[in-house]
Formats: sequence, structure tokens, C-alpha cells
Amino acid sequence: MKKTLMVGMFAATLAILVGGGAAVGAIYYMKDQAPQASGDAAAASATKLKAKKEGDDVFVTLPESLITLHDNSGNDRYMLLEVAMVADDEKASKKILADEPLYQSIIVSTLSDMEYDEVRKLKVSEIKQTLLTALKTQLKARDISAPYSDVLLKKVVYQ
Repeated sequence: MKKTLMVGMFAATLAILVGGGAAVGAIYYMKDQAPQASGDAAAASATKLKAKKEGDDVFVTLPESLITLHDNSGNDRYMLLEVAMVADDEKASKKILADEPLYQSIIVSTLSDMEYDEVRKLKVSEIKQTLLTALKTQLKARDISAPYSDVLLKKVVYQ
């Protein structure tokens, strides 16, 4: 009986030590994974981005825009452009659809003010950046917040 009691006490002590060690390890591990409490904005935004599931974005495709561009000899040239806007949720996508004529107008006026040769030399990423800048400027001038997080160029065709 004395032997059984000693084995039981040893087993209980061992279980307490192993369980306590596991708890301390878990707390230590979780402390290292949390963003710093000192207000590290980059870590907090990274955590927020990780929390956002892939596929949550809503893509809103605007109708194709046919843009008239003039070349150096005064001839008309054409550019066909299809743009998609990335919204964070359904509410933002409905706002994009409601303001679609405004976005189309900004896109067409921005590109039609440029000459054909100037636009033709631009890379797709440069056209995208030009449009993002123009949209941001025009929306700010109208005191409208942008309901999109990004603009994608789906199709660019020159004639």
C-alpha cells in the first residue's frame, strides 16, 4: 500500500510539472505572436490583413471604354480599355456601381487628354497608376471617399 501511494504521488507530481510546463510554453509562444502593445501600426495592419480571408474582395467590372486619342499627324486613334475595381465588400461594390458614370468619365477624360504616342509608350502598370492618381484627385475634389481598394486593367487594346 505504501508503494502504491508513493507511485501515485510521483505520478501526480509529474503530471503537475508537465502540465505547468505546457501552460508556460503556450503563454510564451502566444506572447511572441501578438502585435506589440506599443502601437506598432505596421504589425497591427499586418495582423488585420492576415485575418481577412482570401476571396473576400468583390470585383466590379466597368463597361469597356472606347477612348479617342490623337496622334502627331492629327489622325484619330482608338484605345479600348476595360477596368475592374476591387471593393472590400458588397456595400462598397454597390457604391461603385452607383457612381459608375463618374469613374468612366474620369478614366476617359484622363486618357483622352493624352496623345496616342504618349499613351502607347506607357506600360500597363503606368496606365494603372495614372488612372489611380486621377481617380484619387477627382474624388478628393468632389469630397467623395473611394469605395475601392484597387483598380485592375482587364483589357487594353490600341488601334
